[in-house]
Amino acid sequence: MLKYILSLLLFYCFSVVSYSPLAHATTDKHQALEKFAESFIKAQLFTSENERVSIEVTKIDRRITVSQCKGNISAELVGNKSLQRSATVKIRCDSTDNWQLHVQIKIIRLVPVVVSNRPLSKGSLLTQHNTKIEYMNRVLLRSGYISDLAFVNNARLKRQLSNAQMISTRDICLVCKGENVTITSSVGNLTVKTDGIALANGILGEKIKVRNSKSKRIVSGVVQAAGIVQINY
Repeated sequence: MLKYILSLLLFYCFSVVSYSPLAHATTDKHQALEKFAESFIKAQLFTSENERVSIEVTKIDRRITVSQCKGNISAELVGNKSLQRSATVKIRCDSTDNWQLHVQIKIIRLVPVVVSNRPLSKGSLLTQHNTKIEYMNRVLLRSGYISDLAFVNNARLKRQLSNAQMISTRDICLVCKGENVTITSSVGNLTVKTDGIALANGILGEKIKVRNSKSKRIVSGVVQAAGIVQINY
């Protein structure tokens, strides 16, 4: 069980004992406990390279009166411990029985998302001039969001988008069905190129079928770039 122990000066060590209407008398003590819970969560968080994380601590009820703890204040996670959206921190005094307080924490993970920077019509060619990165709450995003502008460069939109709308993998094709493409294949140091027709939409790295314009043969290949499909033998 995750545990976080901090020795505090007696002035900052408290115990929950009762409810009191004298909220102003315990405001600084409550804030100290909230900061303690926040520091504990920050020490447990793991984030990805491009992720931005913010923490919101639910304020402790100011009607609760707190008093001194003569030992160590400790904290541990209870309930859901994934630390994706929220967490509950139990704070207690190690030297006193029945000394505990639960603090609710909201965790917001923001990730980079490619969005349009103006209204775009179906069939528009995406470039650095009509796309941008915005940071959005990951839990609110549907699957297929894109975090890298390079992934959508020179792709075409399959539907109309409004300004600042998220662009997903379902919205684009780097190779679009019915388009002329270049089919490439490599054997050793030799690369052969021929013309073809895309028989399906495809995004970067996706496998699609194409028809060789000369032989009429249908083969499968991987989308390498806009208008380019690589065949591997």
